[in-house]
Amino acid sequence: MGKRVIIFSSILFSVIFLFSINFGEASAQGDENKAFEGLEGIDQAYRENCVIATASYGSPMAKEVQMLREIRDNQLLQTQSGSAFMSGFNTVYYSFAPTIAQWEQENPAFKEIVKTTITPLITSLSLLNHVSMDSEAEVLGYGISLILFNFGMYFAIPATVVWQIKKRI
Repeated sequence: MGKRVIIFSSILFSVIFLFSINFGEASAQGDENKAFEGLEGIDQAYRENCVIATASYGSPMAKEVQMLREIRDNQLLQTQSGSAFMSGFNTVYYSFAPTIAQWEQENPAFKEIVKTTITPLITSLSLLNHVSMDSEAEVLGYGISLILFNFGMYFAIPATVVWQIKKRI
């Protein structure tokens, strides 16, 4: 069972991270609405709340969900590169997030798997609360660093462990 959870977690986050690298086309104004372009068919409540985290933590007011919104609104959307990232991320994320959130509501075990899987990601993103992200260079630097860190945590390390185990068998 443990291996299946790790494999599922890796697949889930490979989809999120690999597609979120598509930065999209947001303008330099830092307009919050630019991050939601192309998502007109999606309910406003979904666009404003991190639906997977909200379903995992049980409330849009959970501290983890509030932190994600604050980073998005107060830091990322204040720069061109952050707005562009959010635009690309939202295009991909909201193509599957409502379905994942619905599955979480229907299956408590799945909800716990997702919560366990996203908690390290949310914890790593909390580092952004302790740095200055006032310029494009800082947003890009910290953003790319966090993407690489999470890629290593969710993919490189598990792949290395699996490879080493297979090598010994």
